[in-house]
Amino acid sequence: MQKQTPGQIFLADQRGIKDSSQFRRFSTFNFGEYKNPDKESFGSLYVFNEEQVAPSQNLTFTVEADSYIILIPITGALELIDPAGNATAVDVEEMYIGQINAGHSYTIANPYKTEIISFLQLWLKAASSGPEIKSQLCRFHLEAEPNQLIELTKESSLADNALRLPFSLGIGQFDGRQEALYTLKKQQSQQFFAFIIAGAFEIEGRLLHEKDGLALWDVEEVELEALSNNALVLTLELL
Repeated sequence: MQKQTPGQIFLADQRGIKDSSQFRRFSTFNFGEYKNPDKESFGSLYVFNEEQVAPSQNLTFTVEADSYIILIPITGALELIDPAGNATAVDVEEMYIGQINAGHSYTIANPYKTEIISFLQLWLKAASSGPEIKSQLCRFHLEAEPNQLIELTKESSLADNALRLPFSLGIGQFDGRQEALYTLKKQQSQQFFAFIIAGAFEIEGRLLHEKDGLALWDVEEVELEALSNNALVLTLELL
C-alpha cells in the first residue's frame, strides 16, 4: 500500500465564524477573536478567510507582520484602499496581490447598494518589509482554460513585475472526473495548500468538499481529481 502524503484537512464547518450587520467571516486559521490550537498557520500562510461584506459597507484591516495580501473576489467586485489612500477595483476573475508592512492598514469596500460581495483573503508573511507599498493585479479566464490549473503568479499573468513572490498560486475549474497533476517547484521543505471554492475534489487520497482546505508537506507531486462538474480549486505552493 502506498504511504499517504503527510497533511492536515481544515473542514469548512470547523472554520471560525464572525458575524455582524456589516460582514460575515469564515476563518480557516486563527484570526482575531477566533483561537483554536488545531488551526495554527501553515508556514508563511497565516490568514485564510472567506469574507462576505454587506451592501455599501467597508472593512479595515491592520496587518500584524510584513505581509503579502491576496484578494480573490468570488461574488461581485470589491474596492481596496491601500495605506497610501490609493483605490483599486478588483473584479471576479481577477486577483490582487499587495505587499504591506507591519502595522499598516487597508480598507475593503463593497461598492454595491443592494448586493453582498464575497471574496477570499490570504495573508502570507514576507521575509522583510518593503520600502513602499507595491501591488499587482492578475486577470484570468476560467472558461478559456478548462480542466487545468492556471498559474496566477507567473510573470506573464501579472500586470507588472513589481513583486518577487515567495509563493506560487494557481486556480482551476474542472468537469467531473477530470484530473490534474501539480509538480512542486521547490524540492526542499515542500509545502502545498489547496482550498475548494466550489464542488468536490479528491486530492492525494483525501475527499474534500466545498470550502474545505488541505495542507500537505514533504510532497513532490500532488494529484487532484474533480468529483463534480464546475469544481473550482485554489492551490498555493510556498517557495
